[in-house]
Amino acid sequence: MVGNTAGAEDLSVAILHDRFPQIGGGETFAIEAARTLDAPIYTMYVSAGTNLPNDVEVIPIRQNKYARGLSKHLLEWKNEGMNPLETLSVALDMTDAHPDLQDYDVVLESAPLSKHYVPDVDQTVIHYPHSPPRWLYDLYRDRMDSFDYPGVRVFLKAYAKWWRALDKEANDYVDTFVANSELIRDRIRRFYGRDAEVVYPPVTGDWRNEGDEGYFVTWSRLAPEKRIPMIVEAFTELDERLVVAGDGEEREKIGRIAAGHDNIEVRGFVEDIESLVANATAVVYAPKQEDFGLVGAESLSAGKPLLGVNEGFTKYQVTEETGLLFEPTVESLRETVRQFDPEKFDADRILEIAEQYRYEEFQDRLREVVEQSTTESATE
Repeated sequence: MVGNTAGAEDLSVAILHDRFPQIGGGETFAIEAARTLDAPIYTMYVSAGTNLPNDVEVIPIRQNKYARGLSKHLLEWKNEGMNPLETLSVALDMTDAHPDLQDYDVVLESAPLSKHYVPDVDQTVIHYPHSPPRWLYDLYRDRMDSFDYPGVRVFLKAYAKWWRALDKEANDYVDTFVANSELIRDRIRRFYGRDAEVVYPPVTGDWRNEGDEGYFVTWSRLAPEKRIPMIVEAFTELDERLVVAGDGEEREKIGRIAAGHDNIEVRGFVEDIESLVANATAVVYAPKQEDFGLVGAESLSAGKPLLGVNEGFTKYQVTEETGLLFEPTVESLRETVRQFDPEKFDADRILEIAEQYRYEEFQDRLREVVEQSTTESATE
């Protein structure tokens, strides 16, 4: 490939992100990458009600198809491949994407489906997938087991096998893979046979430590994979206080579990989450096989000990200096909270460890990867 050997600041860069159904972790990465590289974001569509920042240019590619009219109801967002029609449609539309993309030296792809973009011959493609599609790989058996009808399962297995072939074929367009953690780097090696640079997503916000007012806190989208009901149930038989922040499909279930327990407060969405965490004793975090875990990184950036589940990347964020690990059961979490002694953890040391998640570190690493990738492409 004939590449561009200029420094990162001299290259024209575009961000290509799957879609903006909301502002989640993937969308936040795309936005911060655009700020760091002074690049526009091209995306398949932006859902109504998604609040985009004013300082970043976001260019929808097929807005009318995905966010308006009858086709919107057929192609509405479902995460992790659970709407096969929408997933396939986005992947196919990504192959040619937007004609202006061919004018850029570098296309930084964010999220798995952006990998299906077919680049121009002299473009450098950097792919930041967040994770290989989990429904095709490490969560494949869990997804299949959730369908009780044998006929449906046979069809879905065939569909997944076909998709796996498409997913791996698109790897040929990628010059450099970038992982958001060592865990995702290992998944890329295992499932794609490619190496990957590691660039942690940036921690943004006014994270700080203002003392200990005697409560534990947990926050996230209240979705099943975050295991908030398990955390709440654990605290129903503890004397410690728990504050739950966030909103989502499991809020009513969480409220029912917490009902009648004065030590548990379910606040819903909290805009100033940094202040809530700043005065907490510690943070409790129990997601299923988290790819990176921004909540964990934010907790450490506030100098707070992290009581984290012993799986996913969370288990790498928790060390003897930063917190305690527990197994994903109510009993294990209860015992861990009982054993926890905040006096054994040094907030200043936790802050030192959290330096790896600084925004400036993210910017330096991302620029370095762009420059290195274009140099390597030029020599191939």
